[in-house]
Amino acid sequence: MTDEKDKNMDNVIYGPWGSDPVKYDNKTSNWIKQKYDRELDKNNSQLQMKEKLAKIDIITENIMVQMIHTMSENGYDIADEQFILDVGFLSEVIKGALSRQVGMPHIIQGFIEQIMSPEKKETEDGVDLHYSRFDSPLLADVIEMVSEIIEIEEDEVEVEFESDMEETDTLHSKRNKDIIKDEDKDNE
Repeated sequence: MTDEKDKNMDNVIYGPWGSDPVKYDNKTSNWIKQKYDRELDKNNSQLQMKEKLAKIDIITENIMVQMIHTMSENGYDIADEQFILDVGFLSEVIKGALSRQVGMPHIIQGFIEQIMSPEKKETEDGVDLHYSRFDSPLLADVIEMVSEIIEIEEDEVEVEFESDMEETDTLHSKRNKDIIKDEDKDNE
């Protein structure tokens, strides 16, 4: 069904269109295609990174929920403030390990590389065992250094700057005083 208005040809625009369509040479079309492909690759890379991060977050959450549930069932106080800090640290360590597996950086990876060292040992059966050794003396030194830095920062005197503009008359304040005086004279 059509309206009478649609049948009317008043809304058609006639123009001086050229007879030949605009043609682009191969250089132009290749440049446009390359730019489009680069943007498409960039978008795909960002999407892939977001998917990897989402997957890492989901796996970490599943691991942490299961661990907390198991610890609660075994009588550990999961509401303790220190426990909450420990769980937060463990969560970041898990995210760091998973990130390394997919080739993504995580801030905790450098810390792990410094305090853990890979060890290799051969059993009596001739089987190679791979494990990691925790460098507790190094961590103790790091903790001591951080504590000293925190103490130094707490001992520093905080310097407060106060404006001296209130004590002196600025041009702006003098002008305002003159305006007020002039207004008072006019009102008298």
